[in-house]
Amino acid sequence: MDIFSTAQEATLRKYFWIEERRFYDRARADRSVGAVVAHCLGLGATETDVFADRVVEAGIRSTDGRGGFDFLATQIGPCGYGIADLRACYAALSENFVQQSQAA
Repeated sequence: MDIFSTAQEATLRKYFWIEERRFYDRARADRSVGAVVAHCLGLGATETDVFADRVVEAGIRSTDGRGGFDFLATQIGPCGYGIADLRACYAALSENFVQQSQAA
């Protein structure tokens, strides 16, 4: 019985590690894309940090993890970007994070 509980514990630890990694990767992507959009909006360094924090917070508060994207989708109009551009930016960042995690 001890073997089963050890295996189950290892499986749960792996699952939690994967979910934690996804959370940090998504938060990093939200922060990075938020900084790009803030720069496009002409915000200064301090305002860019605050804006990026708001994007990350929106991602954390959403139940599906897309809150940062949804928040930015409402802000990109003045930049001349569209939803497709926003998706491309997230995809590029996500691909970069996957390559980094596979190398580790």
